[in-house]
Parts: sequence; structure tokens; C-alpha cells
Amino acid sequence: MRKSVYLFSFLALSLLIGCDNNDDNATDNQSINGITISTDQVSLNQRLDYTNSGVIAIENNSSTQKLAASNAPTSFPLVQIAEIKPPVDSNGKTLQASHVAVNGNYAYVSYIMRGDVYSGAIDVIDVSDPYKPKLVTSALIANTDIASLTYSNGNLIIGAAKDVDKDPLLTSPAIVINMELSSGLLTDKYKINYLESRVTTDVAANSSSYFAVTGDNGSLFKLNTSTKTTSAKTAVADLRSIALTSDKVVTLSGTKGVNVYNQSTLALQKSFTTSTDVSGAKRTMDVDGTKLLVSEGSNGLGIYDINSGSKLQTISVSAAGEDNVTNAVSVNDGYAFVANGALGLNVYQTGSQLSLLGALGIAGSSNYVKSSGDYIYVASGTGGLKIIKMEKPNTTFASCLSYGLYNQGRDLILNSNEVKSYQGATAINSAIVNSGAVLTHCGSIAIVNNLTLNSGGTFNMRGSFSQGKFQLANPTELIINNATLQVEGSVVIWGDLRLNSGAKINFIGNDSSITIYGKVIKNSNVTITGTYKDTENKLK
Repeated sequence: MRKSVYLFSFLALSLLIGCDNNDDNATDNQSINGITISTDQVSLNQRLDYTNSGVIAIENNSSTQKLAASNAPTSFPLVQIAEIKPPVDSNGKTLQASHVAVNGNYAYVSYIMRGDVYSGAIDVIDVSDPYKPKLVTSALIANTDIASLTYSNGNLIIGAAKDVDKDPLLTSPAIVINMELSSGLLTDKYKINYLESRVTTDVAANSSSYFAVTGDNGSLFKLNTSTKTTSAKTAVADLRSIALTSDKVVTLSGTKGVNVYNQSTLALQKSFTTSTDVSGAKRTMDVDGTKLLVSEGSNGLGIYDINSGSKLQTISVSAAGEDNVTNAVSVNDGYAFVANGALGLNVYQTGSQLSLLGALGIAGSSNYVKSSGDYIYVASGTGGLKIIKMEKPNTTFASCLSYGLYNQGRDLILNSNEVKSYQGATAINSAIVNSGAVLTHCGSIAIVNNLTLNSGGTFNMRGSFSQGKFQLANPTELIINNATLQVEGSVVIWGDLRLNSGAKINFIGNDSSITIYGKVIKNSNVTITGTYKDTENKLK
């Protein structure tokens, strides 16, 4: 059966099917009921790509010039730690990332097949090691697009569409899968709800229920977590997205706007219009207190009062274009991340009004974004998934409390014998510490390009420090020329470390670590002291 041009459209719940499998003959590649689960670490590791890893600059979208051009530093250090290449299905076709759900250190990524053929996958990524994400398992799901997913009480709730020609029980493609997880990992134990529509666009869950939305002549469904049967349903056309508050269910329709329901009864409490959207486009929402942030395609981002429906702010896309559309939004810890298609990913500080910090300097388009914990996950179609870490200060040093926030330019130069001390979160382009100068930083600091410590200079860092980019052809460098780097915390060097004559690295305390992804060039008379963990064994 050919897919509808409308990729995300849907309708009514009619049949509950249970698929339980207890195959004790598990292997690294299990194929059960059309699901092939791989835990083969050798093949999974081949999908990790560090080519574009390293410290990320934030660019000024409004003028299309980098913030560095105006010499303005930021207090938002970011590091791209890896990209996950999309999986290839059994027919050799590359899939496209569609959605991300997060629970603790696990990120679950869904995939669809673009075009008429149904094919999907789910990846599980472990980010417990902050700078070394691990693709721990991946499942290919034959004849099924996986459009959305969410974690709920040890289960994965999955919104999908299945080819009706491949399943005699299907009368229409839309399904919802409730999959049991084992210690956070995928299994072959699941229940399927068949829906009378073409695809389930989005899912959400609380402790006792899970919810699904479908489009075209679609519906909002509430399902009981224990019985996995429908407890309530209401019809709404062209549904794209769903979000939950503590007591509300919020839906987004491409034609009808936003509806707000009582979470227990699905009684309609409020409705208000948003921009009418093009058919078939994925859109998401997120909630920030009493604000509802809605991605509105070519009309940008709309921010509404969730109680009154009043529009509080409109953020337009910066340039017109077919692929310049706001696809998704995610709010996390005082920041809003907005995926704008070919225009990339914008970052805003939240507050009474969203305030633009800029656009992340990452390659490729941004079709979907999810931020949770210290991480930002950006789906880029067949470009796969980017994993970006926010470098947040996680330790307060009593001896640093008198230091101010960084207030110099994006390119820091300390002149001979100059002394500067800062605390907090700092992101700059480059730094040079000249003869006899002393730079002290407590908190988190990220430097996009080179750091040079010249003769007699000292850099004291307490907390976390990330520097450079992983570029095999033209790597960035951290250069120590007869100078001293003192480390109390964690250092990640994405490029090369050049230790010239007289260079010293002193590790303070018992918990310091250093990770070097590039080469170490070590000349004579180099001293390295203290207790430290060398994660890549580069300082030997």
C-alpha cells in the first residue's frame, strides 16, 4: 500500500493485539515478528561519527555574522560530542531520524523511511559517559515507520504506521506500540493498538495513562497503562502534536489550532487558533510554566498563554524559503531550542519573552530537537542525529566566589604579567596567555579554536574545560610553551596537544581527568604531575 502524501495523518482505535515473545535463544541479532534487535557492538560502533565533534560556536542569526565578529562572548558553552549515522534497513535503504525520547542516561531515537515504502528503526544511545556516547542497541522494524515515541514507567510508547499489505489484521496503517524495556533496553515483548488512520503522529504518557494523536479526520486517544485499552477518545482533525502538563492534555492541529483538555476526562477546557500549517508536516510543542511554545512552520514559533490562549510572542524565521520552517521546539533549564529546518537550530533564553542567543554552528538541517539533562539531540533527516552537550558548571569552589563573570572579548589575550580570574560558564573563540600572565577560571569554559600558553604563563582551571575541534585535516591545538596548565576537574581536548620544552601539566586532587582525541606532540623537558585519569592513554 502506498503512503499518503500526508505523512502524519490518522483516526480511531479499534483493536488490541498482544505480541509476547519469550525466545530464550537470544543472539546479537534477534529477528522476531518483524523486529530485528542488534546488540553487536562492532557494527553499532561503525555508526558513531566524530568528524564534526568539538566545541561549537554560537552564531548571530539576526545579522548572519558570528558573534565573534562583534567580539561578544557567551555564557553558554556547547560541545558536539558525536553524530549517529542513521541505520540502513534490510533492503539497503537509509532511514531518517524522526523523534527522540529521553530517560536518564538513555536516549531513544525513532526512524522512518521517506517516500512510499514503510520501514523504521529505534536506536538506544547511552550517554552515561559524558564525552563518549554509546549506541548500545538498535532495532529494525520491517514495514513500519516509527514517527514518535516516549518513555513511560519502564516501557516505550511508540507511534507508528505499518504497511497494511504486510499484516492481514490491519485495515489502516496507524498503530501504537507499548514495548516493555529490560533495564532500559529494547525487547520483543509488546502490545499493539491498531488505529483507523494512516499514522500516529505523536504520543505522550503519565503514570497511569498514555495518549496518542492521529491526523486528517483524526482523534486524541487516552489508553490505560495497565489494560492497554482505550479509556477515552475525542475527534480532532489534522493532529500533529501532543503535550502534557500536570493536569492538562494539549493537542496541536494543523487546521484547528490548539485544544486544551482535562487530563482525566478529556473534557475540552480551552481552544485557540494558531497558524494554519501545510499538510503533512511534522510539528511539535513544549510547555514552559504557563507558556505553550508551538512550532508553526513557515510562520516560525508562536508562544501562547496556555490558560487564556493569548499570543504572547511571535518569532519569525529569519529568511523565507521552502525549507526554512520551524519544525520543533524543546525547553530545558532556562533555554528554548528551536529547529528551523535549513536555517539550523536557534537557542533562546526563556523569561517573560524569549531572547535570542544565536544559532548553533552545526552542519546540516534541523528537523527535530529534544533537550534533556545536559544534552541537546538534533535530528537532521538522513544526516542522522547530533548529540550536543551543554557544559554546565557543576561545582562551586569556595575560593572562587569573589571572582566575577567573564567580561572580555571572544578572543582573549592576556598581556605579560597580567592576572585575570573568572567563574561561571564561559564560551570564547580563542585564548593566548602571554609571558608571566595568569588566567584562572572556575566553572565551565569552552574554547572553539586554539589555546596558547606562552613562556612563564599559567592557566588554572577548576571545573570543566573543553577546547578545539576534531578535525583530522587541520586540527586545532592547545600549545604549552614553557608554561603551566593546572587542572582540578576534567579537560577534553578535541584537537592536538603540543607540549613544547618546559611545558608543565599539574593535576590537583584525586578526581581529575583528561581526554585527548587528537595527537600529543611532546618535546623534551616536559613535566606531568599529580593523580589523573587519562581516558585515551595519550600522555604516556
